[in-house]
Amino acid sequence: MRISDYPFTEDAAGAVREAGYSLESLLTRASFKAVRSRAMRRVAGALQGAIPESCPQSQAEHLSELLSYPLARVMVSCLGDEILLRRYALAEAKLAFRRMQEEKDGLKALAEDLGLHPQGPGPYKIHFSEYIRAAHGMKSPKWKLTNRDLSQGYLTVTEEETKRLMEEAARVRVLKGLPLPVDERICASLEEYLQPLREQLEALKARERVDLGAVEEGAFPPCIKKMLSDVARGVNLAHSARFALVSFLLHINMTADEVISIFNTSPDFDSERTRYQVEHIAGSSGTRYKPPACSTMATYGNCPGQDELCRRISHPLSYYQRRLDTSTPLPAQ
Repeated sequence: MRISDYPFTEDAAGAVREAGYSLESLLTRASFKAVRSRAMRRVAGALQGAIPESCPQSQAEHLSELLSYPLARVMVSCLGDEILLRRYALAEAKLAFRRMQEEKDGLKALAEDLGLHPQGPGPYKIHFSEYIRAAHGMKSPKWKLTNRDLSQGYLTVTEEETKRLMEEAARVRVLKGLPLPVDERICASLEEYLQPLREQLEALKARERVDLGAVEEGAFPPCIKKMLSDVARGVNLAHSARFALVSFLLHINMTADEVISIFNTSPDFDSERTRYQVEHIAGSSGTRYKPPACSTMATYGNCPGQDELCRRISHPLSYYQRRLDTSTPLPAQ
């Protein structure tokens, strides 16, 4: 296992410390321009959806790949955007996942570094406590503990599932500690790299800003506003919250394509799977699903708190309809 392939590991962090290069030298020395450029490409790749692969051959190139990771963390910290932080962590994890597909003998060592200890030749056995830590952020029903076999404290997972758990553990590790507390002078010295990234970030936000057209977003109930805000920040919604949001938006006459576009900043966004789910809720199977009532929203923890109008209605759609009715006074906020 090449540590430069997985720069978020403990071994990689140790190698960076042993190299002994200061942050100042990475920022100023001409010999480290390749490190700065690769760090910028890591961040730019995260904004585009995937960090481009690097194929270092020499020891110097491996070192450059290794050092570019902590410098990329500095860059995203200087930019200080929450959506970027989440996209960056996800992109680093996906890069690691791609590299895992070619990993021969180092997979178990990498898993152990990430807090997983798979046992056996595969399918593997993983202790339920390690499984829960790795899978708690994965919202698909297949990852719920109640949907897995459990015997004497261990679950069975395939090699591909183990890699997916490792990817999620890597994402959490990369995100941990971000943004770093970076001195403004350091950020200023990186401005030639940060400015193009800043422009790319703003362009990304502009493209992903959904025009709701005739939909009156100001009339949305607090639960729907909270879900939309979370999605915009790159938060991975729980399955019940996704269903509630999608069914609500479809019922107020947003198209399936408009709804799908809202989710493209989610950490686990998969365009084909999202389209299938949205179209299924919209009625492709013959049943058009209605959003859950307020009581159900509260049961699943999807109610962020009631306002005055919430206390007088029992369904998010009723809230929306009442707010659209110009004859109904708006409740005090």
